[in-house]
Amino acid sequence: MEFQQALALHRQGRTDEAARAYQQVLLAKPTHLDALIHLGALRLAEGKADEAEMLLRRAATASPASPEALGNLAAALQALGRYEEAAAHYERALACRPGMLDAQFGLAACLQACGRHEAAISCYLAILAAEPAHAEANYGLATLLAQLGRFDEAIAKYRAALAADPDFAEASYGLGKLLARGNTQEEAVRCFRQALDVDPQYVDARVALGTALSRLHRDGEAMTAFQAVLAAEPQHPQAHCGIGTLLDRQRRHAEAIEHFRAALAGNAEHVDAMAGMAEAMKNLGRHAEALAPARRLVALQPNSASAAGLLALILAESGSLDEALTLARRAVELAPDRPEFAYYVVQLAKVKPGDNTLKALEATLPREASLSTREQGLLHFALAKAYDDIGERDRGFVHLLRGNAIKRSQIKYNEAGTLNAIARIPGVFSAELLAARKDLGDPSPIPVFIVGMPRSGTTLIEQTLASHRAVFGAGERGELARAIRRVNAEQSGAPYPEVVRGMNGEALRRMGADYVAALRPLAPSAARIVDKKPDNFLHLGLICLILPNARIIHAVRDPVDTCLSCFSKLFGGEQSFSYDLAELGRYYRSYQRLMAHWRAVLPAGVMIEVEYEALVGDFEAQARQIVAHCGLQWDPACLEFYKTTRPVQTASMAQVRQPIYRTSVGRWRPDAALLRPLMEGLAGR
Repeated sequence: MEFQQALALHRQGRTDEAARAYQQVLLAKPTHLDALIHLGALRLAEGKADEAEMLLRRAATASPASPEALGNLAAALQALGRYEEAAAHYERALACRPGMLDAQFGLAACLQACGRHEAAISCYLAILAAEPAHAEANYGLATLLAQLGRFDEAIAKYRAALAADPDFAEASYGLGKLLARGNTQEEAVRCFRQALDVDPQYVDARVALGTALSRLHRDGEAMTAFQAVLAAEPQHPQAHCGIGTLLDRQRRHAEAIEHFRAALAGNAEHVDAMAGMAEAMKNLGRHAEALAPARRLVALQPNSASAAGLLALILAESGSLDEALTLARRAVELAPDRPEFAYYVVQLAKVKPGDNTLKALEATLPREASLSTREQGLLHFALAKAYDDIGERDRGFVHLLRGNAIKRSQIKYNEAGTLNAIARIPGVFSAELLAARKDLGDPSPIPVFIVGMPRSGTTLIEQTLASHRAVFGAGERGELARAIRRVNAEQSGAPYPEVVRGMNGEALRRMGADYVAALRPLAPSAARIVDKKPDNFLHLGLICLILPNARIIHAVRDPVDTCLSCFSKLFGGEQSFSYDLAELGRYYRSYQRLMAHWRAVLPAGVMIEVEYEALVGDFEAQARQIVAHCGLQWDPACLEFYKTTRPVQTASMAQVRQPIYRTSVGRWRPDAALLRPLMEGLAGR
C-alpha cells in the first residue's frame, strides 16, 4: 500500500512527497525492487545522476534479470558520461527483453558517443524498422550520419524526424545547419526560424540564423539576430564574430575589429574571429598588425586553404611576394577545386606550361556549373591570365569574355545615369565659377590627388611618390566621396554637382579642412599625403575649390591599352563600367570629354598629366617632374620605388614591386571583330 501511494504521488508530479514515500518503503524493505527503480528514475529526472546510479545499481543487484533495473541504470550511467558501461547495461536489458525501444535508443546513443558508428547505425535502423516514425531515432541517426559526412542521408533523416514531430526544435536546427552548408540558405533560414518558434531561447539556432542571413547578404536581419544573442549572452563569441563580419562588409572596419576582439576574448582560438580580425586590419591598411592573427590562423589550421590564402593576400599587399606566392600555391594544393586560390597565384606570378596551377584550373572547368557565380568568375579570369602567360592569348581572351560576362551579370550598373552624371559636371564647374571662388577653400598644401582611369599607371605614380621621404601614400581614399554625400544630405534642393553653386566660402573651407583632418592622422609628419583614387577625376573642380593648394596628377595611357587592361582585371571594388567592352568604351569616352574640360578650366599649375608610355620610357625624367610638381626636393629613393615597403591594395600590387618594364605598352589585342564593341564605344558610335 505504501508503494502504491508513493507511485500515485509520483504520477501526480508531487515529486518531493513521492521521494519521501519511496524512501519510507525502502526503510522498511531495502531491496524493494519497484521502489528502487522508481526513486532512481525520479532522481535521474531531477539531474541527480550519482544518487540515481546508486539506487539503480542496488535494484540491479537485487534483480539481475530485471530489464527495468538494467535499463534505468544504463540511463544513469549515460547521464554521467560513462558510455561504455551504459552500453553494456543496455545490452543486458535488451537480452532480457529484446523489444525495449527506449533501451535500444539509449544503446544507439551510447555506441555513437563511444565512436562505434556502424554498431550505432545498426541499432538506430533496428528501432526504425519497428517504428519508422520514431522522431528521436531519426534525429539520432541524422546526427550520426552528419558526423560521418553522409549529408544527403542525414538531411533525409532530419526531415523524417520533423515529419514525426514538427515541433522538434533540435531537428529543425540540425537540418538547417546541413542546408546552410550548400546553396540552400533560404531553406536553412526557415529551419532556424522554425526552431526558434518552438524555443525562442534557443541561442545556437539564433546564431545560426544570423549566419545564414549574413550569407544571404540580408545584413539588417542578420544584425538583429546577432544583437538578440548578445542581449541574452553579452560575451557570446560567435555573435560578436557575426557582427564583426557584417561591420567589415559595411567598411566599418574599426568597429568590426572591436567585435572580433570580443569574440577572441571569449574564445582565444576562435578561427573565424581570427580570420575576420586579419581581414578587417588588412582592409584598414594595418597589414603589419593583420599578420599576427593571420599567422596564428595558419598555425591552428595548417591544412586550411582559406587560412593560407588569407595570409598570402596580406603578404602580397605588404610586398612579401615570394612568401605570398608559396602560400597561395599551398592553398591550391589543399583545395585545387577552389579557383580563388589559383586566381591569387596567377596574379602574383607568370604561369608556365604544365604549371600545377593551370592544371588545377583546367580540371575544375568541366564542373563549372557546380561552382558559385563568384567562383565561376574567378575561374575564367584566372584561366585568361594563365593562357595569356603561356602565349595562348586567343584562348585566354575567350575566358576573359566569359569571366566579364559573369561579373557583369552580378552587378547593377546604370550606364545612362552614370554617363549623364558625368555630362552634368562641366555645366557646373565653369572657368567663371572656379575663378570667382578661387582661394576660398582650405589652404593646406598636403593633399596630392592622382587620378585617371584604372590601369593607367596611377599605382606606379603613387609608389614613386611614396618612396620620397616626405610623402605618405594613403592609397585609394573614400573621404572625398563621403564628404560629397554629406553635402548632398545637408543641403536641400539641388543634388551634387549643382549644389556646389550655392556653397559659400565658409562651406568650401570647412569641407577642405575636414578632408585634411581626416587624412592627417595617417601620417602626422608627412609634407604630402597622396590620395590615389582614380575616379576622383570626376571631382577635380571641387578639389580646386575646397583645396586650392592641392596638387593633381593625371595618369594617361593609350585608350585601348587602358581599356583592355581594365577588362582583364577582376577589381576588388566595383568598377561597374569595366565588365562589358561597349560600356567600357563609352565610359572611357565620357572620361576623355571631362578631362578635356578640366584642362580648359583648371587654374594653371594645379594639374600635370603623366603619360604611362613616357613614364616607363624615361622614368627618371618623369619622376623628377612629378616630385617637382608636388613642391618637393628630389629624392633618389623615388628611382627605386620597387624597394619601398608599404601596403598596396590595388590590382597592380605585384607590378609595383618590380623595376620599370615596358611590356605593357602596346599590349596584345584580340581579333578586330571581338574588339569592335570597344572601338565603337571609344568612337562614340
